[in-house]
Amino acid sequence: MNAAPGDKGRWGTMPERDDPADGVNLKEPGVPNSDLVSTLVVWMRGLTVSLLTAVPLVVFAADSPDPMTQSLDPVPSPKLDPAEVVRIQVEALRINSDLDTGIALTYRFASPGNKSFTGPLARFTQMIRSSPYDRLLNHLTARYGPVAVDGDEAHQMVIIIDANGDEVAYVWVLTRQNEGKFKDCWMTDAVMPAQRPTQRKLTQRLVQGEALSACLM
Repeated sequence: MNAAPGDKGRWGTMPERDDPADGVNLKEPGVPNSDLVSTLVVWMRGLTVSLLTAVPLVVFAADSPDPMTQSLDPVPSPKLDPAEVVRIQVEALRINSDLDTGIALTYRFASPGNKSFTGPLARFTQMIRSSPYDRLLNHLTARYGPVAVDGDEAHQMVIIIDANGDEVAYVWVLTRQNEGKFKDCWMTDAVMPAQRPTQRKLTQRLVQGEALSACLM
């Protein structure tokens, strides 16, 4: 029996012989049996499909976003803790674009009380682009201190290296909202800059639990 026309050129058309021992039809040595070839082809196709199905899972696991920024377009949620909110805002300011999308995202996580003083967005944007907050824009790195939580209020120090390579510290002040559409969401009430050593010591004491003066972002 000759190979099917579609197989010609791949396996050749060498003559077959019958093995009297087991009745299995074999080709000459070195030429695979057509049934075996078909089985192997089906098996290889199945293996390929399995591998292709598995690859996206591996890539997804490798590219899983940081827990602090699990969504590409995060919104206030009771599921986000204070540290996550701070990281979302700091990262948004780091990657802020010419369209100020990072500032807009930061404003999204400002508390209603904060927005009543700093809003609307256009005013908030102008403020962030002015000293002392402009150093947060497109900064190089950020280091996060421990979060101090006292009931519905939380503080966290963030030390950044700005775009010029200089270090500056800020303290984020957050509260858990107790009413309205953002009930139970942690949102930012204030950000206090601490650029000088004496201010840095003050913010360190504040993070440790001392009274925090009102300083709206």
